[in-house]
Amino acid sequence: MLKKNLICFILALVFLPVFSPAQEREGAILVGANIGNVPWEFQDTDGSFIGFEIDLVNEIGQRLGRDVEIVNIPFNGLFSAVQSGRIDIAISSIGITDRRLESVSFTQPYYDSDQSLTTVIGSGIESLDDLRGQIVAVDTGSTGDIWATENMEKYGFSEIRRYEGLAPAMLDVVIGRVKGYISDIPALLYYTRDKPNLAVVERIPTGGRYALMMGKNAPLVIDVNTVISTLKQEGFVNGLHTKWFGIPAEDNTSTVEVRSMPMPDVELASNFVETFLNMDVFMQTYPMLIAGLGTTIQLGILAIVAGLIVGLGVALVRLYALLPFQIIAKVYIDIFRSIPLLVLLIIIFYALPFVGISLSPFYAAAVTLTLVSGSYTAEIFRAGIEAIPKGQFEASQALGLNYRDMMKDVILPQAIKIVIPPLTNNCINVIKDTALASVVAMPDLLKQATQAQAVAANPTPLIAAAVIYLAFLLPLVLWVSRLEVKFKVGDR
Repeated sequence: MLKKNLICFILALVFLPVFSPAQEREGAILVGANIGNVPWEFQDTDGSFIGFEIDLVNEIGQRLGRDVEIVNIPFNGLFSAVQSGRIDIAISSIGITDRRLESVSFTQPYYDSDQSLTTVIGSGIESLDDLRGQIVAVDTGSTGDIWATENMEKYGFSEIRRYEGLAPAMLDVVIGRVKGYISDIPALLYYTRDKPNLAVVERIPTGGRYALMMGKNAPLVIDVNTVISTLKQEGFVNGLHTKWFGIPAEDNTSTVEVRSMPMPDVELASNFVETFLNMDVFMQTYPMLIAGLGTTIQLGILAIVAGLIVGLGVALVRLYALLPFQIIAKVYIDIFRSIPLLVLLIIIFYALPFVGISLSPFYAAAVTLTLVSGSYTAEIFRAGIEAIPKGQFEASQALGLNYRDMMKDVILPQAIKIVIPPLTNNCINVIKDTALASVVAMPDLLKQATQAQAVAANPTPLIAAAVIYLAFLLPLVLWVSRLEVKFKVGDR
């Protein structure tokens, strides 16, 4: 599911109409949804999109005389998608908050919801008070994430792990890597109804309200809000409640009553600077970004050092060991250069616990990056060693040097000079690849940025993260270029 969501998000960014804002397009209403968010939007056995909110937006489109197209986008990507005009409407049980109202528009709410704590039956977790010193799971940037962050000290959570949807979070709950999952109570009641090993053990009152989200002051929001009022008066929205939850909503809820559109306390101008370079948002979120950068650097250094050691060892085995070991080394190199890093990361993080090996997000990412980096490093070292003239080997043997001294004093110093530029390029790639660890709830720079932009409904943290990556990696890139020129000059 994580891989599928990421691929869908990338495809959406590439293939959605990017040259004109959504509000200027005619024809179908483009709706972004985090598919897999039961019972709001998910897929049936035929692969069709179904759910409470899917039914709602389809009916709205019909009343407006326009087709509706659903695009699968991870939850934290919905905010920048509506702000950039790539989609017209975002759904996925999105809660209305004052901070989000500063950057986006919401229709009137159509569902009142609290959060909940879900855990494995018999795990010893009966309430929030039992989570002291434990790890809890949330969806990145969700109402549950906001609530857990605000109450982390009160309940003594040791860590909050942020996932990209219900399925991976609940998988880690079942595995036992996290002790509880805090998320919307309707989704969890629906999800656990046919799973006897799981239970919603506590309701968390938050006064959440779900609404359709659109770009700031989008012209479509007034028309959509008017249709929702009509659908409430006709009983259609309450009918959806009966269809998906088995009972009608209470009369005093926003599912039944027509409500006013939520408005921000202070109306802010919607322009490029306020949307993408908002200094207030940056000042509020930069501590998170700095913490994420620290994690990224730690992971990158560990993976680089380990990858260099593994790569050198495998290269020497590949060149000089007995034939069976050479074959094993070649198989390792070929396999780990062929497997996409994201696929390997998901396998190591989610599959290994079923054979008794449960790694934290940090060490799962470190092992993955080391295995892949080591395979590329091995080939770089092999090429460098094979580039040394055979006369160097013969001269070393003539001097009576044993294998160890020959490699240490003669061959490797020359090979390292040759491989420094490609090795440095590989190190840069390792640091960039640390961003993939965000899909397994590791709080690296990208994860912190996506959480911050989802909470604030503003892409400024993502822009800031991009600048940080650039400031950190550009000097390395320029250094590599200088090394390449220097070594070329030295070889003349």
